[in-house]
Amino acid sequence: MVKVMASKLRDVELITDTGIRLGWVYDLSFDEETGDILVIVAEPDEDLDTSEFVTDHEGLLLVPVSAVKSVGEVIIIDSNKLAVKSKLRRTGAVKSRILGESRSPGE
Repeated sequence: MVKVMASKLRDVELITDTGIRLGWVYDLSFDEETGDILVIVAEPDEDLDTSEFVTDHEGLLLVPVSAVKSVGEVIIIDSNKLAVKSKLRRTGAVKSRILGESRSPGE
């Protein structure tokens, strides 16, 4: 397994395996108890319609780390595993796990 420093991921572009430019890595969200990375927090591409994607209260994309196919000069995201709102409506438990503490009060 190749180790990648989190600091090297800042501003790396996220692209789906179908060629959609999602945006750029802004931060990572960790599980405090296990240390596992849960989501990549990304600044969305200016041309991306974020209305169907899971975002935090600041409008940043929340991309589950389980959707990452590869990391290199860009991060390739499996579009079938990308969290979108229509999928999450059917699975409320998943939404809670992905959004975690990034949810704004009252949501």
